[in-house]
Amino acid sequence: MTRADIVEEPLILSEQAMKRHELDHYFGSAAEKIEVTGTYNLLYNTIFFIKAGIGSALCFKGMADAVGTSRGLVFRPLEPELRSANYVVWRRDQVFSRAGRLVVAALDEVFLIMPNKHY
Repeated sequence: MTRADIVEEPLILSEQAMKRHELDHYFGSAAEKIEVTGTYNLLYNTIFFIKAGIGSALCFKGMADAVGTSRGLVFRPLEPELRSANYVVWRRDQVFSRAGRLVVAALDEVFLIMPNKHY
């Protein structure tokens, strides 16, 4: 989907994207034309609004694949691609459970996030 396609579509955006004004930079002067019909914190909950015709959600591909495709929704990539920074944070003195350590290790393996592995 192109920027022109998105401007014509009512959108449901993540709260994080709204707070960081990420779309202002991506769309430039066309950002003021975007109709935001809602925001979400959990993409899964947004599925019901999408199916009701309230709007289309902008989300990461992996998230869309995980929650949407099995429910009849499809992912369409943006062209040009929109990149977004994400953060995983925890207390400095955090003691992780085994499951927590596995999650952080998986994130580290995929994203190479931990130069000093303290988990």
